[in-house]
Amino acid sequence: MSPEVDVAVAGGGPAGLQFAREIATRSDHSVVVLEANRRLSDNDKSTGGTFDQVIERFDVPEAVVMAENEDVVFEGPDASERLPIPGYVLDFPAFVEFLGEDAAAAGAEVRTGARVTGPLEADGRVTGVEYTEAGTGERLTAELVVDATGPAAALAGPLGMFDREAAQRGIGKEYEIEGRYDLDSMLFAFDHEVAPGGYAWTFPAGDGVFKAGVCWIDDFYATHAGGDDRIDEYIERWIAGDDRWAMDDRRAVHAGEAVSNNSLNRRAVDGLVAVGDAVSSINPLFGEGIRPAVESARWAADAALEALAAGDTSRERLAPYERRWNDEKGAQWRVQRMVGELLYDFTPDQQNRFVRASGRLSDAAADRLQRYELSVRDYLSLYPFTPRDLRKVPKLLRHL
Repeated sequence: MSPEVDVAVAGGGPAGLQFAREIATRSDHSVVVLEANRRLSDNDKSTGGTFDQVIERFDVPEAVVMAENEDVVFEGPDASERLPIPGYVLDFPAFVEFLGEDAAAAGAEVRTGARVTGPLEADGRVTGVEYTEAGTGERLTAELVVDATGPAAALAGPLGMFDREAAQRGIGKEYEIEGRYDLDSMLFAFDHEVAPGGYAWTFPAGDGVFKAGVCWIDDFYATHAGGDDRIDEYIERWIAGDDRWAMDDRRAVHAGEAVSNNSLNRRAVDGLVAVGDAVSSINPLFGEGIRPAVESARWAADAALEALAAGDTSRERLAPYERRWNDEKGAQWRVQRMVGELLYDFTPDQQNRFVRASGRLSDAAADRLQRYELSVRDYLSLYPFTPRDLRKVPKLLRHL
């Protein structure tokens, strides 16, 4: 029996929608996206912070950009430095709606209210997905399946491509606020009083609007938190404790979890590729998700189009995507996972020294930081070593 569609995409976030957009725009293959939420815009778990690579390379329109900034501020408990890193803040619900509309305009079908629950398999390959819609169990067969279900890894998990249980976990929450914001920059604060075991941020988001949030890695939160306060209490103190901004009204809340490892996961099996955070594509150093999500989708689509054209969606045909990710991202992500574990476990003195060292980066080095392409010399110039760090070496070496 022939598959019902050429490509079935599980998940309507940036990775899944960008994959559908790529296939529909670059071919005449039939594509169906299955998204659990009733509206794409309900998938609202991101801060929307990103950089020019996303805006320029993925044709993101101005209509979904809330604000632009020319630089980024890093702060420690008693240090502050400005880095020449331009950025953008997206209206994330509008961004995913745009991706969905663009994919649909190119011929993809986007079905909302359809939650993928597992893979269909036959003769050792993935042949489709099981999903629920309006309370009814359904099946969709496809020549190629794409897991873009985010940290849930609804397909990659059962297929053994990504071990969620062994991964590092963190949480993040952000308020979108109407009020006064006196800065024109993204600000990141590395301070355990504000964000134990993580960092806090504020972003400009248009006239009279800003975003403020906190995230942490669970392991390091347990070490550095002074009590058991909820994340909302940290955010509210962060907002109230600084006279550079003031809240009049909270108009939205964004929250999500991060389940990540070194990202060197299996990204292709017979009949399926996994993109975005279904295989831990989030950057482990600063937690950026949008850029690696859409990049992974484009690279996976490159391999998928060649496989579909050859009539062969075996792992062998799809593996160039996995190799490309591991070659171009994987090694850097592994190192940055190690650096991130050190960063979020810094003492307050180390946090201050790290921030001051970031202010001494050249423009070229700041650009490498933004691209996650730091050299060994860059890392050494940024790292505030103390003798106590030697105790962490055995734990860090497991990543190698």
